[in-house]
Amino acid sequence: MPSTKRLLLHALLNGLGKAIRRDDGLAADRYQRRIGLIADHFDTNPRLSEALERLLLASGRWLSMNMNVADRYEAEEQVLELIEGVTGLL
Repeated sequence: MPSTKRLLLHALLNGLGKAIRRDDGLAADRYQRRIGLIADHFDTNPRLSEALERLLLASGRWLSMNMNVADRYEAEEQVLELIEGVTGLL
């Protein structure tokens, strides 16, 4: 049975993905911050911890407002792929 933290992380990942697809920067920022707050709970799993770190960096890049449209699209695709990868590790 999945732990409460894993279920919470899964819900936050889904929310982050939906916010990014909607191009909702405020919601994506909230989800990213919440993921960052619980990421420490997964330090005992190095693969998951590293995947979360890559996801947080990529989503931070997506959230930066000084990107042109092409770079933002590329960052969006990267974040969505990383979300899928983290979800697979759960």
